[in-house]
Amino acid sequence: MRLQAAKPLRIQNSFLDALHSEILAGNKNLACWIRQVQTQGAIDSLFGLETWLKGLRSFFNLEHLPLRETEMNGLPARSFTPEITVVRQAVQICEGFAFNVIRPSLSGKFELEDFIKTQAARDRILDYSLGRLAEQLTPTDSVSQLLEFLNDFRVTVDSLKLPTGHDFQIFLTLGRSFSRGVNNCRYIDMLMSQTFKLQYDLVDNNALTTSLRRVPHESVRRNLATVLLYLFRLLKYLRLVLADLNLDKPLKPHLVTFSLIHEEMGNLSNFLRARLLRTGEVGNALQNAAELIAYSVKMESRRVQTRELITVSRETDPNAVYSRIENSHGILSSCCQSCILTLIHSFDKNFNPTALFPARTAQMIAAEKLRKDLWELRRWLMGLLGNKEELDANRIAERISTFKEASMGSLMYRDWAEFESFTDALSVSISLTDIRTHVRKFVSALENLIHEVSKRSVLREDRDNSILES
Repeated sequence: MRLQAAKPLRIQNSFLDALHSEILAGNKNLACWIRQVQTQGAIDSLFGLETWLKGLRSFFNLEHLPLRETEMNGLPARSFTPEITVVRQAVQICEGFAFNVIRPSLSGKFELEDFIKTQAARDRILDYSLGRLAEQLTPTDSVSQLLEFLNDFRVTVDSLKLPTGHDFQIFLTLGRSFSRGVNNCRYIDMLMSQTFKLQYDLVDNNALTTSLRRVPHESVRRNLATVLLYLFRLLKYLRLVLADLNLDKPLKPHLVTFSLIHEEMGNLSNFLRARLLRTGEVGNALQNAAELIAYSVKMESRRVQTRELITVSRETDPNAVYSRIENSHGILSSCCQSCILTLIHSFDKNFNPTALFPARTAQMIAAEKLRKDLWELRRWLMGLLGNKEELDANRIAERISTFKEASMGSLMYRDWAEFESFTDALSVSISLTDIRTHVRKFVSALENLIHEVSKRSVLREDRDNSILES
């Protein structure tokens, strides 16, 4: 969707419609400032600043920290020194982006030593008096105040003498202080409150535009566009991670990026359930796709937080940190791309995946089909569990047989045993209670298998790419 005044038809502007309410919610001065930052060539720095600030805010929320359940139950006695170290590194990155935003002519040249020198000559470099900083008459005033706050916050963290194993309250206190400091920067607070921006999020893809036009209901089309905006924004966050993976930069600070992704994937899941799973205008294919996406984004993110990233903050081996961050990036990138394609194919079966993702391999496309077939089997079994009618073991066995004929060949041989075990258990079940118990266990096994299929396809693609590169 290009910004063309000559095309006023709403049906041609699905993404603009979805962005419209967000744009109206923002202050006019803020919108003008974002355009000015874009003109000055510092829009990537502004996006980076917003992302890392939001990431820190999410990281301070215990719901989005990569913690085991046992750790959650013993937080007061747990050492948060590794997490506070991550916070300190992330704050320093925020300082770099903020400095580049306020001095775009120096973008890309930020070094900590240079920044510290500029602090001593702040009045000359930034040219703002303390009175104007307090007033925050312009967005630039807010960035200036943010810079001072971030510098003070980092110095405070550096001066802490953390007690061993009992710094939970310090972590919470830092989180509250961080939230207050950012909220006091008026335009920064507004920037973070606006979910989408034209300068970051407008999707300009003719093939996708054409597909969206085929959706007849305007409200459904707008909700679909919003879901796609969420997914493309998540991919944009993940590209920040990929850039540092490729440049061999420190990766532990990206724990805050994954905390942000975890929070926004949860928000997306809730949006899907509220907007696409509770309306009669959504057909069965789209409803099934929306349910799969709502489940996938929430579960994949949670699995990454509770499995892949669980020990990264305390890990001392750089290779182990790299591997876990790389795996997490691959799993979530594949999840987002698969969700985008699943959503589009629910209303346009002929959409070509390479129109959006040229590097999408045949193996990845096959894995997406297998994942969809597994989900449909799970959904069918869940429907039976929710139905008060008696469960028919023969009917279930027939449905399993249909799946085997269509999709079993795409599964690894070791996964076949789960299906054979379930079929055997059904054949000897003599009561509804037994059948229901076996179905519940099999549904849980299917959910794990859906995740494993996604993870295997990512690792297979990474291995294939490594072979090609060598």
